[in-house]
Amino acid sequence: MISLPDDHRRRQSGLSKIQPLNLPFEVVDGVEATKWRLDQLPVSAQTLREMRIGEIGCYLAHLRALRRVVDYRLPWACVLEDDFCFEPDPDFGLVEIENSLPRQFDYIHLQRNIGQNSKFAVVENQGPFNRVCETPLGTVGYLISYHLAKEILQKHSQCKEPIDHLYAKLSHRGLFYAPVKPLVGVQLGLDSAINP
Repeated sequence: MISLPDDHRRRQSGLSKIQPLNLPFEVVDGVEATKWRLDQLPVSAQTLREMRIGEIGCYLAHLRALRRVVDYRLPWACVLEDDFCFEPDPDFGLVEIENSLPRQFDYIHLQRNIGQNSKFAVVENQGPFNRVCETPLGTVGYLISYHLAKEILQKHSQCKEPIDHLYAKLSHRGLFYAPVKPLVGVQLGLDSAINP
């Protein structure tokens, strides 16, 4: 779970949902990019003009989470932001999801599609999952494979766009899915550095 260390309200909200599941998890500290010197940020001057500083911090925080996947050599992992909530009536929860996963996948978007990416399309239905092209925007919850995490760390370590836009682009050459019924959504009432 990605969480800014100083935002106790958001961190506690996320922990209160994860801990009862009795699944192994770690908290990955978010990146407060506003506290960095601009010359320390792995971004170009153009990116600094085009992106919010909160989006840059979010990107770097997700890279921290992907680094754990690669360092631990996990075949896949679930990445959650601390403002996630569980959706009602999914086909399965996080505890049961492993038994339902596609045989191979690069990325599974767990979040509800709220219509912000007009290019998002379902390519094929495969039981409880849809194979997708593009991804819904937002990264409050997803599964990522070791292979894709390693590729992103090697080829996309410099932030050039929001992390959800990168995933949407990468979907054109990978096995990207979304559950027919979303597992997670955004917990309302928790401010963020990107969307206060």
